[in-house]
Amino acid sequence: MSRKKRVVGTAGHIDHGKTALVRALTGIDTDRLPEEKRRGITIDLGFASWFTDDYQIGFIDVPGHERFVKNMLAGVGGIDSALLVVAADESVKPQTREHFAICRLLGIRTGVVAMTKSDLVDPDIIELVRLEIEELVAGSFLENKPVIPVSSTTRSGLDELKRAILESVASVGDRDATTRVFRLPIDRVFTMKGFGSVITGTTYSGSVRVEDEVEVLPGGKRSRARGVQVHGQSREEASAGERTSMNLADIPLDELHRGQQVVAPGTLRPSQVITARLELLADARPLKEQTRIRFHHLASELLGSIRFVDDTPGELAPGHSAFVQIRLESPVVAVTGDRFVIRRYSPALTIGGGAIMDAHVPKLSRGTRTEILETLADGTLPQRVELMAKLAGLRGLTIEEVQARTGIRVSALRSQLGSVQHLAKVSEGRWLHADVLSDFRRRSIEFLDRFFKTNKMAVNVPKGEFVQKLLPAGADAALVSFLLSDLGREKIVAVQADSLDIPGRSKTLGGAEGELARAIEQRFAVAGLQPPPVSELINTIPQKPKVIEGVVSFLVKQGTLARLADGVYVHRTALDAARAKIAAHRGQTIDVGEFKELFGLSRKVAIPLLEWFDREGVTRRVGDTRQVL
Repeated sequence: MSRKKRVVGTAGHIDHGKTALVRALTGIDTDRLPEEKRRGITIDLGFASWFTDDYQIGFIDVPGHERFVKNMLAGVGGIDSALLVVAADESVKPQTREHFAICRLLGIRTGVVAMTKSDLVDPDIIELVRLEIEELVAGSFLENKPVIPVSSTTRSGLDELKRAILESVASVGDRDATTRVFRLPIDRVFTMKGFGSVITGTTYSGSVRVEDEVEVLPGGKRSRARGVQVHGQSREEASAGERTSMNLADIPLDELHRGQQVVAPGTLRPSQVITARLELLADARPLKEQTRIRFHHLASELLGSIRFVDDTPGELAPGHSAFVQIRLESPVVAVTGDRFVIRRYSPALTIGGGAIMDAHVPKLSRGTRTEILETLADGTLPQRVELMAKLAGLRGLTIEEVQARTGIRVSALRSQLGSVQHLAKVSEGRWLHADVLSDFRRRSIEFLDRFFKTNKMAVNVPKGEFVQKLLPAGADAALVSFLLSDLGREKIVAVQADSLDIPGRSKTLGGAEGELARAIEQRFAVAGLQPPPVSELINTIPQKPKVIEGVVSFLVKQGTLARLADGVYVHRTALDAARAKIAAHRGQTIDVGEFKELFGLSRKVAIPLLEWFDREGVTRRVGDTRQVL
């Protein structure tokens, strides 16, 4: 039978009967530690299961003592319905209020209130406590929800409470087991003889099968799900909303701890800067910027500090909200939409919480544009992906990165992102924002214009220099190819092997450099195959040596001169004439002496010229002779 999976979490003050109530509902004692038995209070998380015809319900019994609220927080991240427990003989107490505030901050949408120990008080007390409970929950997700007097001792009210719990979980949709990646926040780790390390938690999204490869983050250790249990029973698969334990035999126990997550390999990644919308509780003290806080997310507790990124002044007033970045002292694995709670560093009191907008946005400054923050907070998936691409700049955005930031599987993203506007496709599953591409085109035009004005004798721009100056460090070949092809299509550059040029740009020099170029070219044209060395030009022409060398280099790049060897340059017309002259000896062989005599050359020019003919395919070396081809 396929049952719907739901998780119910208890909340309430110490000694208000949460554990006894769960035991009365399920027959399972969730206190498992000897100290819990001895002291009669829940110190750590306890778990119990309740199966009906339609549902498999996991109960998470959380500790109520103030010292153990962090343990309580480790368990409530994945619950669907809250069971708020208030003892009739004590009514609403401090941890009742704190647990209830946590449930609100975590976005729990439904629940039930159980008024325990109702057999110990008179009916008028019950009504008085009911009024106090209604005052507490006014305006919240528990407003107008059932408040049911019960007794775990006499079992009065339990049937009515069960019906109310079933009605509450019926109003909650199934957790996403198909379109989102597998995530299992670890809330317990232990060893079993013969099995090794075992972890437990509530599967938050996705699903996992026995022998699937998994990754533990933060940490990056990989293993296989050697064994999977759901609600204490061996299964082939565990999916979202199920209490799950998993055998990770390949990972030592000391490398596993509460707060890590078991995920599908390569799907998510840790971060230490969390962009979020934070709500400060009405009864909290004002929150100053850079205040050190305790950050609770799923089963993890981390230390960090708050930075305001909107126009909030130096502190946030109680009951108000702000866009913030939480800079953590150690990494967390979070995706868009995850809920969190913050507590003061000391004393450890719950003061606020909210929703994570993005865990991988770079550090933002105070006064970040409102439209950016609102798109991150409330935008559609295509709108947020468009913004991610814009913020990514020329590095581009991959679909795998979108998966890591949203928790949505790549396969689902492909179908959901067909309507994304203003993105240029670099390759399959990789985009650049159109505004980023336009800015790159503008900067390319400016760079080329500046380059040729500064380097008047340059015939082109080396591709390597262009890439180094305009592309991000480490840009891969696919990105370079895409950007150069785009510049070519836009007629911004002409790509020639390993160099770039402006299409249609004149290759002649103007002004004094032009006069000098014409004079030097004439010297080489007249000299033919007896070219002057550059040192002679420097000694006989009244111009700076670097300028003369630059003009010679320009003439070579332009194709007017050819460089045969170091310091040996010949005019192209002389080479063409020599080529035609030797062509008359096609099929013959010729040695160096004969070649020198044929052209009347010194050995200093003859050898480089022969080697140039070899490179050009005019001749082919055979021993000490050349065959004319």
